[in-house]
Amino acid sequence: MIEGRCPKCGYCRAGWALRVPRNQSCPVCGAALEIYEGGKKVSQGYSPFTAEKYYINQPSDIPAPGDKTEDRST
Repeated sequence: MIEGRCPKCGYCRAGWALRVPRNQSCPVCGAALEIYEGGKKVSQGYSPFTAEKYYINQPSDIPAPGDKTEDRST
């Protein structure tokens, strides 16, 4: 049986639903659960609070949305 344990608050849950990423975060504190199978850690769960951050570099010549400096007299 698959078991998920929270490293922050100690919350535990078990079941096959832990195979789906949306069920791999702690409902108490939001941390990613550590996933165990047969008493052995198999993976780190997913949490939107600890997910990777992505940065997009925009070209400098594109005005930001809502920028008032744009000429709209036409």
